[in-house]
Amino acid sequence: MIYKVAICDDEINQCAVLEKIIIEYFNNRAEKCEVEVWYDSMSLCRDIKEFNPQILFLDIELPGDNGVYAGKYIRETLHNDRMNIVFISHKTSYAMELFQIHPYDFLIKPIDDNVLYDTMTKILQLEDVQKKEFRYTYNKTGYSIPYGEIMLFSSRNKTITICKTDGESVSYYGKLSDIVSNLPFQFVCISKSYIVNIKCIKSWKSDAVLLKNGMEISIAQSKRASFKQAIFNYGRSKDVI
Repeated sequence: MIYKVAICDDEINQCAVLEKIIIEYFNNRAEKCEVEVWYDSMSLCRDIKEFNPQILFLDIELPGDNGVYAGKYIRETLHNDRMNIVFISHKTSYAMELFQIHPYDFLIKPIDDNVLYDTMTKILQLEDVQKKEFRYTYNKTGYSIPYGEIMLFSSRNKTITICKTDGESVSYYGKLSDIVSNLPFQFVCISKSYIVNIKCIKSWKSDAVLLKNGMEISIAQSKRASFKQAIFNYGRSKDVI
């Protein structure tokens, strides 16, 4: 498989260093990579949809429209929630601005080779999970959906409905209790009727989650502690800010 990796940084030397480290990383793996470099937000936003990388290393302090603008453009205008955005900066004061962009990680310059290797490894592991499939049977016919395309599972009257990230949904006979323990770590049960994909959560509070499609779901009292722990574990697994 060939992974597409994008770099956007106005520091030419920094781009060269990042590109060198990334290429060296993939030289020790079975997968290959294709790396493209941009030096400003405007050209990145112009080309990013066509290149469509799985991973984007994005500097925040870009001239003109900064990296936060580019990140919002990718998430809100292109509606691309799958791209793993890794922000890079000399500063550490951007946490609140970056929260709604849902970056995969935030790295401080100068970037250590081992830190970048660790980030790349975790991203590729997550990508591998997203490509794995949930399998179910309906009317004696087997079906499968990549986990990365599933926003939530809901249950009513012994029927499970799978809501997908593209807005479509499918249903089959079953119980959430039969599947929850076999789902990847980014899926969390928030009530007896709902299991949600943490990657699809836009925001949350103590008693409810808001999904990226605008759907708000209450968190059962009995699930609030385990939900908080799942969010913590998910963030820790990625080392996100």
